[in-house]
Amino acid sequence: MGAPVKIPCSVVVLTLNEQCNIRPCLESLAAMDDVHVLDSGSVDGTCEIARQWGAKVATNAFRSFGDQRNWAHDHLALNHDWVLHLDADERLTDALAEEIRLAIAADNGSLAGWLIPEMTLLNGRWLRHAAQYPRYQARLSHRHRMRFVDHGHGQRESSNLPFAYMQSAYEHWAFSHGIEHWLRKHATYAMQEARQVFEEKQSLVALIAGVFAREPVTRRRALKRLALRLPMRPTLRWLHVMGSGAWRDGAAGLQYARMMRTFQQMIDVCMDDLRRQATPGLMAASASPTRSGSSP
Repeated sequence: MGAPVKIPCSVVVLTLNEQCNIRPCLESLAAMDDVHVLDSGSVDGTCEIARQWGAKVATNAFRSFGDQRNWAHDHLALNHDWVLHLDADERLTDALAEEIRLAIAADNGSLAGWLIPEMTLLNGRWLRHAAQYPRYQARLSHRHRMRFVDHGHGQRESSNLPFAYMQSAYEHWAFSHGIEHWLRKHATYAMQEARQVFEEKQSLVALIAGVFAREPVTRRRALKRLALRLPMRPTLRWLHVMGSGAWRDGAAGLQYARMMRTFQQMIDVCMDDLRRQATPGLMAASASPTRSGSSP
């Protein structure tokens, strides 16, 4: 028997100093026909390893996830219109690869893309309950039928056509660089999330209506935005993760719950800072000297 036919799909993997992740990521893409690595300035061996594994490597300065993925659609020499988007700490599973093959073969032009569930892992343990599986991301898209738009620290999909849901998941090894790296990265994410909340124009009534929407992605997004308007947010976020069954994921689930509480605390600190910047009186008061001396 000859080699199996490659899946007629281009893949774009976003990287920045992902030497520890790029090899297993590319290994998981063996069934895909056309693999690209879009780097944003790595100074380790990421690009060299990617080339060794046969990926086509390009570089573009990172501004946001939405911008980077759109840039890939517009500028990379992609062999196919269907594009799978991954980050270097994510892996394609065999089941998902086969589902993608069937979806592309059945394409009749009616869909902008597919929402794919994310399987988050911590310390090698699948956070099935703590990370509220399935959480869907628009990762398989037709580059001429949709665009990515920035939202918070991530992106969302924009199209006049609908998206369908896949059953199989991709793996997300979100903590592969260690907790210190995760904390530094999420300090940046926290400010981006805070700005999104601070600038949001959606009414409270619209958010509550979204919580009861039929589509799971709409419900989850509305619940997330609504929760960011409630008091005691860090504690509520911890309770929500624990109430989702984090304890059933063992020590990894309990650790994840604590990390989500910490992340919410970061967001709240950033929101307070944005409010001070937007209120001249508060900024002037915080800038005036006090009798207690300099702050720590």
